[in-house]
Amino acid sequence: MFKATQEYESALKHLQLALVDNSPCSTPKSIIKFHIAHLFEVQGKVKGAKDRYELLLRDKTITQTLRADIFRQLGWLYHCHDSLGDKNQRIPLAIHCLQRAHEADQFSGQTLYLLGRCYASIGKVHDAFIAYRNSVEKSEGNADTWCSIGVLYQQQSQPMDALQAYICAVQLDKCHSAAWANLGILYESCGQARDAYACYLNSNRGLSNRNSTEDTFLPSKLPRLSVVGMNPHLSQRISFLQSNLANAPMPSATSQSNILHTLTDSHTHYSSVITELTAFVNYIGQVELLPEADELLFPPDFFLVLLVVLSPQFYLLK
Repeated sequence: MFKATQEYESALKHLQLALVDNSPCSTPKSIIKFHIAHLFEVQGKVKGAKDRYELLLRDKTITQTLRADIFRQLGWLYHCHDSLGDKNQRIPLAIHCLQRAHEADQFSGQTLYLLGRCYASIGKVHDAFIAYRNSVEKSEGNADTWCSIGVLYQQQSQPMDALQAYICAVQLDKCHSAAWANLGILYESCGQARDAYACYLNSNRGLSNRNSTEDTFLPSKLPRLSVVGMNPHLSQRISFLQSNLANAPMPSATSQSNILHTLTDSHTHYSSVITELTAFVNYIGQVELLPEADELLFPPDFFLVLLVVLSPQFYLLK
């Protein structure tokens, strides 16, 4: 409770008391040690957290689930913090730790998502996409994963696929600031300023809502994507577009057609798409993906549907 309310000194005091207390307790000492290490992590005491995670890994009696959690946290520390070394050294260590986490718990979509983030950070696009795809299969309802898929598509100049992924993200989490911001960047790059402006406003609202309600990061939660994604000047873009749109003529029926579905059309389209996909699931039953599918780096829309169609939640445009 003290950790959740960011009263870190009190949290550490009580965790240390629990660690030396020999009274019967339902929580193993290894779990208490993990929480102490994580307490150092959330305070930004990276070296202290790393040392405690590594020390705990030497305990041969810890469960596979805890081992996976430790490797996942340790891998993400290496990914995020320059204080742990040069990027060329850190990222391979991060990938190694996350692979070990996956070996210990092969059902964790979180680990696969973070592994994808690591691959993407060093330009291994194919490996990143496969990790994200596998993450979707394990935990299909995660907005961060869909946002990251959208970033990959956007970087590969595939705007329609990026649009689909970002829409998936904001349908799963309507306050996902990074997805809204990146969707705005996508619309702006395609010359659809009004849609971009709406997305940027939603990104700002999402950030405000999240700041007022979000709990302290817990190991069971995914690390959040950066708030503004690829654009650190969101407020400037809002002001710029607001000024330009105020003086711009309203679009007419004879205006040049948009490259992407408008934001309104994208949301309106969902009810019919979900109905169609539900029928599709019932039709294909237990069809498995072909082995050749792994050779597809950036699959067409049909394959995107197959990525999530066997899961209870799926949100894609046509």
